[in-house]
Amino acid sequence: MGISIEDIKLLRAKTSAGMGLCKEALTKADGDMQKAIEYINSRSDVINRLHNLTGAKIGHCKLAFEESEKDFEKAVALIKERGWDEPIESECVSVGEGIIETYVHGKEQKLVSMIEVTCKTDFVARNEDFRAFVHELALQIAAMKPVYISKESIPQEKLDEVKVIFLKEIEGEGKPVEMAEKIVEGKLQKFFQEKCLLEQKWFKDESKTMRNLLDENISKLGEPLEVRRFLIWEFGK
Repeated sequence: MGISIEDIKLLRAKTSAGMGLCKEALTKADGDMQKAIEYINSRSDVINRLHNLTGAKIGHCKLAFEESEKDFEKAVALIKERGWDEPIESECVSVGEGIIETYVHGKEQKLVSMIEVTCKTDFVARNEDFRAFVHELALQIAAMKPVYISKESIPQEKLDEVKVIFLKEIEGEGKPVEMAEKIVEGKLQKFFQEKCLLEQKWFKDESKTMRNLLDENISKLGEPLEVRRFLIWEFGK
């Protein structure tokens, strides 16, 4: 049976698992939502997912999950209701574990990509799955040459500049003024998909974006992961 994007989003909301794992779970469960949830809980650490989503202490996450009769959504609500959730925005940055990966392209060795990705513990930093994921990011950078990490990382002045360019293009095409905002939004989304690493389609599997891949690995490894910075170095440029 076909798995709809709405079902995948619903399962993601119920479990905080990555989009790829949600799709896999629904496929394995023939679309049965409850069986898909059970599949995800058997494949990834539900307590760590609760911790990653809410910032609550592991002990509080365990307690909330048990008291909510192992219902992920109810556990999240219970954690927030009791005030156990904590800010987690800068967790990776403050801990500072992770790796720097480099990729040299081709026999001529005239293109190099480098990326820094952080995690919470040195245990994950040494994990082969984590290292394989970071290598995929380095390959993606070399292949698709992004400029920014994500659309959120684009400086506001650059966004304003791009919007002005798009508006001028629309004026030159003679498009109705009332359509301008919608057209600009569409052009911006295409700009994000081309220029931002996490918004790009994975060159090995265009059904996924690099953000999907990031989410899957966060779910698999049970820790916050953050792309901190990257570099592309081409010979003679």
